[in-house]
This record gives sequence, structure tokens and C-alpha cells, in this order.
Amino acid sequence: MQGSSLPIIKTAIPGPRSVELVDELSRTECPAITARRARRTLESGVPQDPIVWHKAKGANVEDVDGNVYVDLTAAFAVAGLGHGHPRVLAAAHAQLDQLVHAMGDVYPSDQKIAFCKRLAELTPADLQQSILGLSGSDAVEAALKTAAIHTGRPGIIAFWGGYHGLSYGALAATSYRNSFRKPFIAQLNPHVRHIPYPDLYRPPFGLAHSATPTEISNACLAHLRAMLSSPATGSEEIGALIIEPIQGRGGEVVPPSGFLAGLRALCDEFGLVLIFDEIFSGFGRTGAMFACDHECVVPDILCVGKGMAGGFPLSAAIGKPQIMASWGLSSGESIHTSTFLGNPLGCAMALAVLDVLVEENWPRRVAILGDVLLARLQKLQSRFPDLIGEVRGRGLMLGIDLVIDPATRAPHPNLAIELMDHCRSRGYLVLPSGIHGNVLAISPPFVITDAQLDGFFTVLEEGLARHP
Repeated sequence: MQGSSLPIIKTAIPGPRSVELVDELSRTECPAITARRARRTLESGVPQDPIVWHKAKGANVEDVDGNVYVDLTAAFAVAGLGHGHPRVLAAAHAQLDQLVHAMGDVYPSDQKIAFCKRLAELTPADLQQSILGLSGSDAVEAALKTAAIHTGRPGIIAFWGGYHGLSYGALAATSYRNSFRKPFIAQLNPHVRHIPYPDLYRPPFGLAHSATPTEISNACLAHLRAMLSSPATGSEEIGALIIEPIQGRGGEVVPPSGFLAGLRALCDEFGLVLIFDEIFSGFGRTGAMFACDHECVVPDILCVGKGMAGGFPLSAAIGKPQIMASWGLSSGESIHTSTFLGNPLGCAMALAVLDVLVEENWPRRVAILGDVLLARLQKLQSRFPDLIGEVRGRGLMLGIDLVIDPATRAPHPNLAIELMDHCRSRGYLVLPSGIHGNVLAISPPFVITDAQLDGFFTVLEEGLARHP
């Protein structure tokens, strides 16, 4: 396994050692976390036994049975620079010899200070001051807290199909799947309201499929304006709006050009804190350092994570100084902190990631490769027009929307997961996404090779051709 290797499949998938270890895991892990053999087949009839990862490099993953895969998930978009990038690993090893843990908000490490400075240099405009965390949910909740302190208003506007995390504060803003929310609905923040995302393929408000991007954008912005303008809606309590500039888990949905600028104007007019959740889309994933750069729109708070630290759990909510100042000065006992805040090992790894992204101009390289992949996906769509309703996305954040009827755009209930299983059996790892689970997500490491992509397209085409 060299990082650029093609698949090497030695066993049935999953292999016997993977099956054995997952059975072992089932005795010590909550049964709701990892799919088990007892539930390995969904209604679609597709096996769901997980493989157990052993090691990874570049765009390759090897499981405990010695099978080598090409990873087109980047491990949930974390491994943008590839698994185990040499400079990131070198930074980690050097830091391990020096300092593994500091004391967050009490006695920070030099690495935390250097990282916060470097992050401020890379973020748009005057996004300068960070609250660090360990997960995307941490960053989102820090942003929502900041907005509440700044405005004095508890209300939040979020969007249909949005995924912001599953901890309580983030889950209240998440509407990706009702099944995530239903068991906890009585405990979630009652001040969160969800409105339609401007989906160009399945327009909201009963708009025709022929509606133009401008019409869809204007309809969503008009709905938001009406909500914010009417006393009957309780608009006086709304203090924040959170959105993914490109929806990730919701199906790689790209809003119309100008929509984010319209949100910026409305937030300014009504005094809302505008929060962009770029946990998935940040750090080169879309062919720009941040997805908001495509529209030249700057939020009040930017949430980042995933690809920022090369695999270490690290996130940040980065805000404008005038917004962050609303917290006031620390009195020696921070009212928002955690034991591992600004962990020096994670900060050292993240510094290496940021340096590589800039020095090797990865956003530009991703943009070029993304255009090539999108064209290849469009060619595939022309061959299978009855199955592929749309291909969309930016950079290496792409989605294949699978349908049972292209005329009605009805989502296909099973095909994405069937293709996932087919590709995995041939050594290529992909995941389904979208609120209906009908989108095949393509978000590989940036370092994936042409040969690896050629192999994937061959296998994907075979999988589509097998479907009646």
C-alpha cells in the first residue's frame, strides 16, 4: 500500500477478521453505534457489515484482513491532504516528544498560540478570534452561544437538510434526518426554526422544476424576509442564522449564486449574526480555501473542523472581534471551555496542514481536478439518464443524485447504498448522503491519482449497468 495503490482484495468483504472484531466490539460498545452482523442486511437486501480499518496512507486504506481500498470518502472529508501526510506526521511526532497536553484556557501551549495566529491569517476578512473545540458540534455550539450573548436573543434560523452535529445544541439546528431528532425533541432548543434551503434540483415552495436559480433564490429570501418582518412570527427573538454554504451530508447541494449575499444583507438589516458552517467544506475541499470565498461573502462567525488537523479532533468557531468581544474579558474562570481546548498535539498537526495547503496551493489544484471529475460524472449521467438525475457540487465535494424517475425527480430509495456495497466489494470506498439517502457522495483525498479515479469510474459504471 503506497497511498497511490489500486485495490488489492484478498478475501470476501468484509473479511473474516473484520467480522470477528465487529462481533467483539458488539459486546463492549452501545449497540446503536456500529452496525452489527445481527443487523447486517437492510430492507434493500444490501449487506452492511463494516470493514475494520488497520492502517491508511494517501488515498489508500488497508483493513485487518489485508484488503487495500481506494478511499473516496477521505474518512468523512477529514483526510484532505491524504491519510498520514508526511509533514503532518512529522509535526505530530515532534510534538509528542515535547508536550502532549497543556491546560487550555489556564496555561495555553505555544502551539495553541501559533495555531490561532495562523488560522486568523487564512480566514476571510476580519474573522480573527477563535474558540477552539474538538468536534464540529463544539464549533457550532460555540458559535450559537456567541450569537446569543452578542444579540441577547435566543432565536436561531437554520435550514432544511442542514447537518450541524448531534450534540444537543447542534442537534436543535440539524434537520438532516428526523430520526436523529425524534427521541430528544422535547429537550431541544425550542427557539430554532427551519426554513427551506434553495435546492435547485428539487425547488421548495412548490416551484416548478423549470424554476430558474434566481426565482428559487428570491423565493427563499422573500420567505426569510417575511419571517423576520412579521411580529406574528416572534421575529424579535431571532438573533442568529446558521447555514452550510454548500450542504454536505444533506446531499452536496449548492445554493444559487447570490443567495449567500442575500442572506448577508438580510442579517445586516435585521441584526442577526450570520454563521457559516464549513466543517465539511472548508480548507480547500470545494476548490477555494473556504466555500464562502466562491461568493465573496464573509459571515460573522465561521465554523471549521474535519480537514483542518489531518485526523486529530480539532475544530474552531472563528468570529469578528466585535462579535467575540460580547463575551467580555476572562476573569480567570472561562464560561465556555473544556479540558482539551487547544491541545498542543492537534494544534501542531493543524499548523502543518495549513502550511501544506498554502505552500502547495491545494485549493487551486482541487478546483482543477474537481472540474475534471464533474465533467466525467456528467458524461456518466448522459449514459444512465434514467438513474442519474443530477450531478452537482464544487471541487472535490461532489454528489450523484440517483432517481427512480427523472421526470418527477423521485429519489431512488436503495441504489446509493447498493452502489456503495458494489464499489466496496471491488475496493473503492464511497458513502451515501442526502436527506433521502439517494445521493452517492464523492469526496476523495486531494492526493487521489488519475489511475485510482479511472478504476473507480470503471467500477461505478459496472454497478450502474447492473441495475435494470
